[in-house]
Amino acid sequence: MSSPANRKIMRKFSVLLILTFLSFKLAAQDCNCSINFNAVVNQVKDNYAGYNDKITKKTNASFEIFTKKLTARAIKTKSIDSCYILMRTWTNFFQDQHLRVQFDWKYRQQFPEKIRALNRQFPKRLLPPAAPDSLTNEASLTQLDAETILFRLPSFEWPETQKIDSLVNIIKKQFKQTPYWIIDIRGNGGGTDYAFNNLLPFLYTNPIAIMPDEYWSSKGNIEILKGNLKADDLPTDGKNFLNNVIKLMESNIGDFVNPSGKDKFITSLDSVYAYPKKIGILIDRDSKSSAESFLLRAKQSKKVTIFGENSAGSLDYANTQFFDLPCKTFNLVIAISRSKRLPLHPIDNIGITPDIAIPNSTPNKVNLVLSKLKIN
Repeated sequence: MSSPANRKIMRKFSVLLILTFLSFKLAAQDCNCSINFNAVVNQVKDNYAGYNDKITKKTNASFEIFTKKLTARAIKTKSIDSCYILMRTWTNFFQDQHLRVQFDWKYRQQFPEKIRALNRQFPKRLLPPAAPDSLTNEASLTQLDAETILFRLPSFEWPETQKIDSLVNIIKKQFKQTPYWIIDIRGNGGGTDYAFNNLLPFLYTNPIAIMPDEYWSSKGNIEILKGNLKADDLPTDGKNFLNNVIKLMESNIGDFVNPSGKDKFITSLDSVYAYPKKIGILIDRDSKSSAESFLLRAKQSKKVTIFGENSAGSLDYANTQFFDLPCKTFNLVIAISRSKRLPLHPIDNIGITPDIAIPNSTPNKVNLVLSKLKIN
């Protein structure tokens, strides 16, 4: 039997082994802050679609001073958390939610409270608190009354696409003559436009004008897109699109390419559905990215009225990709495309304005939307 003194020595030895292992692991990943900060700067300069729009003759001097200051601080920064704050501070200069450094999923899963505390150090828009409505986090379909259905869509992420399509099929079978729809996309952080494609025929009343995206051509972006081609669940039309973009990029390094070949294109469908008669879309400050892409299409319909508060304003630079950094604890997210709406019709940090504003203090917003739809 070991003595108390020996057990104490063994505990100290075990702790030393753990610390040594962690130090070795971080060193093997190149978690030196200066190395990672410089990697972020270089990747953003090379691959971010908004870089040349935002770093202009007017902003360049202050940006260079800002970057040099943080570069010097990175040399002295030793902890993972402090390095994260430093790199996020730099990317925040661009005021684009589609450009950011974030912790990898394993670190987020292991230290959720610490990450929330770190993120609270960054200033956010000063907005009044939202009403405490209870929002479900899963796509769902609810019949509110004999004339109305509620379609809750909290996400347009790719895994949600199949579930949304299955709910659309239920509508076709059970609610195809329901006159009033409420589509609730509060808190919808976006994902992919494919997720809402099968909803659009129900909204359609007239041709829809769409401003396409153009893609920034760089070696890094080409490499990322070639990697995306290896995804097992990528549909054939997605592969064809990526191959076309890559081909255009390879011939136009250092410039934008427009896969559509147009500054604007019009989507026309063969028919207008008799039902629904009216659609209310409920949005809030957290409806962003592909959710805003959905709104730009939906608001052109004569059936649709948008309710709530301004959306997040995060769509001008899109098609985000994940870039590797030397330290695997971090991910770098970069938008590689720019909307042809720019510079005349920006959305970033502005949002899409609802047709009917609903004060944040209003509880049970769905009931209010329902009453407004049936009155107007």
